[in-house]
Amino acid sequence: MNKYIIVGVPCLIAIIIVSVYFLGNTESIQYRTEKIDRGTIAKYVTATGTINPVRTVIIGSQVTGLISKLYVDYNSEVKTGQVVAQIDPIPFEHQVKKAEATLATAVASLEKAKVTSKNNRRNYHRSKELFAKKVVSIEDIDSARTVYETGLAEVKLAEAQILQAKASLEIAKTDLKHTVIVSPLNGIVISRNVDVGQTVVSSFQTPVLFNIAEDLVHMQVNTNVDEADIGMVQVGQDAKFTVDAFPEDLFEGKVSEIRMAPIIFQNVVTYDTIINVDNSSLKLKPGMTANTSILVARAENALRIPNVALRYTPSEILKGEGDKKPPFDRKLAKKTGLHIWILEQGKLKQVEVKSGIGDDGFTEILKGDITEGQEVVIGEMLPKAADKGQQKVPWGRARY
Repeated sequence: MNKYIIVGVPCLIAIIIVSVYFLGNTESIQYRTEKIDRGTIAKYVTATGTINPVRTVIIGSQVTGLISKLYVDYNSEVKTGQVVAQIDPIPFEHQVKKAEATLATAVASLEKAKVTSKNNRRNYHRSKELFAKKVVSIEDIDSARTVYETGLAEVKLAEAQILQAKASLEIAKTDLKHTVIVSPLNGIVISRNVDVGQTVVSSFQTPVLFNIAEDLVHMQVNTNVDEADIGMVQVGQDAKFTVDAFPEDLFEGKVSEIRMAPIIFQNVVTYDTIINVDNSSLKLKPGMTANTSILVARAENALRIPNVALRYTPSEILKGEGDKKPPFDRKLAKKTGLHIWILEQGKLKQVEVKSGIGDDGFTEILKGDITEGQEVVIGEMLPKAADKGQQKVPWGRARY
C-alpha cells in the first residue's frame, strides 16, 4: 500500500500542476492590438489585359494575282498613298485590252445597225407609196414595217452592248489599278503576311497582306473585367498597370470605354474595358500583357482599422467555456452584424461598426463607437511563449 501511495502522490501532483498551468493560461491571454488611425484608402479592381494600338488597319488585296514587288517590311513607316506592294499587272493589262476590243466591236455593231436601220426605213416608206398606188399587197408593207422596226431594236441593242462593254472596260481598269497596293493612312507596319512570288487569292475573304498601326505613341489596354467588378468601373477613372518586360515601371492611363458586349469563356463572363495610355517612351509593344489596377474608390483622411480586426473572434467564444467568466460581457458577443473588439483597461469591448471601402490592408469605418487612437484587437498570444523568445501563437479565429 505504501508503494502505491508513493507512486500515486507524485502523479496526482503532476496532474494538478498541468491543470493549473493550462487553466491559468486562459486567464493570462494577452491580446495583440493595433491603433485605430486615419489615412488614405484606395480601392482597386484588378484585371489582365493586352496592349494594342488605338487604330489598326489591315491592308488586303481586292484582286487575285502574284506578288511581284514589296516596298515595305516590318517596322517600316508609311505615308498615306504610299505604294507598299505590287501584284503582277500583266494579266490585268491583257484584260483591259480585251475590254477595249470588245468596246470597239460594240461601237462598230452600232454603226452597222444604224446603217441597216436607215435602209429599212427607206424600204418601208417606199412600200407605203407602192401600197398607196396598189402596186404591192398589204402583206408586203407589213413585212417592210417589221424589218424596219427590227432594225430600230437592233440599234438599241447595239447601244446597250456599248454600255456593257464600257462597264467591262472600267472594271478591267479598276482591277489593273488595284494591282498597286497603297497605304490608306500614316503609320507603322507591324506585320507582313506575304512574300514576293506568293499568290494571293481574293474570293469571299480579302487576303491580309499588311497590318498597319496608325500610331504607337497613343496605345490602349484591352482588359477583361469580371462581371462582379464591372459595376464599380466607370469611364474617366484612373488606372495603372505593369508589364513583364519592365517590372519596375508603373504605367498610368484612364478608362475611356466600357464595351457592353459580354465575353463568355468557360462560363466566366467578362467585359472589355479600354484604357488609354500615353506611350511616348515607346516602351510598350503591341501584344504585351498588362496587369492592370483600376482605381474605383478613394477616401482621404479616413478612419480606418486593419482588415484582420474584422475577422477576429475571442478564443473564449470559440471554446465555449461557460464556467469561466471571460473579460467581456457575453450578451454583447451575441450581437449580429459587423463588429470589432476594442481593448479598454485590459478588457474586451465589442463595438458594432459600419464599414466603407477597403483595400488590401485597411477598411474604412463610417459609423461606430470608436475614436482615433483606440486599441483594436487583431489576435491573441500566450505570454510565456513570448517570454521564451518563441513565435507568437494566435488564438483568435476568423468568423467567416
